[in-house]
Amino acid sequence: MKKFIYITLLVLVASVKGFANDNKKVVDAESEASYFALNNFSSRFSAAENVNWTITDAFQKASFILNGEKLAAFFDLNGEYIATTQHVDFNKLPALSKARLAKLYKGYEVDDVVKYDLDGQSANFDMLTGRRNYDSMYFASIKNKKETILIKITPDGEIAYMKNI
Repeated sequence: MKKFIYITLLVLVASVKGFANDNKKVVDAESEASYFALNNFSSRFSAAENVNWTITDAFQKASFILNGEKLAAFFDLNGEYIATTQHVDFNKLPALSKARLAKLYKGYEVDDVVKYDLDGQSANFDMLTGRRNYDSMYFASIKNKKETILIKITPDGEIAYMKNI
């Protein structure tokens, strides 16, 4: 379970701030992505277009377009599906979340919002959600003049600090 949490946090930070790591490689979908990741990807996202793979020491990521939306699907090194992420507009957050965010983090502005979707595999998400069953969550980087932080936003409006980035 610890390994899943570490991989999940790595995926979140990578999704929010991009990849600054020198050991990443963007590869052709057929060249270096694992056989299992390729099969898992094609069965989940058969209509995906413009697929590009990024392979790191920790995970495999497929960036693609599906129904006009830019998405990224993450797989572990064994090719098992982890989650799908998508950058979303701040206005897509639930109204309650936006109100709580404005109250709790007065003086901060939203830098980026990522929707993290487990596609029905919420049992693996328990450690990040306080043991609640969510199939998706939002993670946002917010900043003020002094710092940038990562927060977690649940579908029912709970907001929690994750880490400074």
